[in-house]
Amino acid sequence: MIAPPALDFVFRFASALPPGARGRLARGLAAIRYRTDRPRREAVRANLRVLAATARPDLADPVALDRTARAMFRSYHLFLLEYLAQRRLVQGPPASRVRVQGMELLYRALAHGCGAVVSVPHLGNWEIAGLALARLGFTIHVVTGVQFHPLLTGAARAMKEAARIRVSTASDGYRPLLATLRAGGLVILLVDGDVFARAVPASFFGRRVPFPAGPALLARRTGAPLLHAHAERTGPDRFLIAFDDVDRADPALPLAEDLRRLTTRTAAAQERNIAAHVDQWCIFRPLFGEADAA
Repeated sequence: MIAPPALDFVFRFASALPPGARGRLARGLAAIRYRTDRPRREAVRANLRVLAATARPDLADPVALDRTARAMFRSYHLFLLEYLAQRRLVQGPPASRVRVQGMELLYRALAHGCGAVVSVPHLGNWEIAGLALARLGFTIHVVTGVQFHPLLTGAARAMKEAARIRVSTASDGYRPLLATLRAGGLVILLVDGDVFARAVPASFFGRRVPFPAGPALLARRTGAPLLHAHAERTGPDRFLIAFDDVDRADPALPLAEDLRRLTTRTAAAQERNIAAHVDQWCIFRPLFGEADAA
């Protein structure tokens, strides 16, 4: 792990940057990364070509595709700098920087008394969203893998726990998540990443993609509602958390059928969010195989 004094310096530096300077630094770092990191660049462009054939036909234009790919790199580097500056960004009333949309869906889901599972994609600044919800008094539980770099994973986990966010890894299994749901908390799961123990094939932008089965399994096992949500960056140091829709498990269905149904619904909800805000999508690995047509 990187020594705490070095990390503290980085956090202080990032927090001291005004939004304009942070944006300019993110653009510069992203431009360098886009030119030099060919595997990530080609993965992003390949993913966007799949979107061009389905939900985003405008990306069939090579100029638009290249512009969007560069914007995705900028969004990710801005996310990194925002993450490092989170001490300042979450100071003061959460509403001063973070707006929540669809709060009635969240409260309605929690009224059942068994917590809620929340599916989210890597859009905007999903980390700030979790911090803001924790500051609003919700019990938050997330599942993480290696974050940013192996040397930083421990520090990233410690920062979450300091913000009263519960943290598990895939190897911890479902027990910690079940305990949070039984206590009425929110289990927030990223569904377009690669941290999951079990997958269900689902149609995603016209391709069959292994989607995490965790959200559907938790909803089925506990009766907790399954909320579909996303985060957006709406301006410099301004963020939106949107709760878009809610599903519930159907105990009358066979388990496998219900898992397919809920996972298909999850994939469709996040497909809509990603298509609408693809320039803020932070996925840099190939998602779609050549033979995966749905």
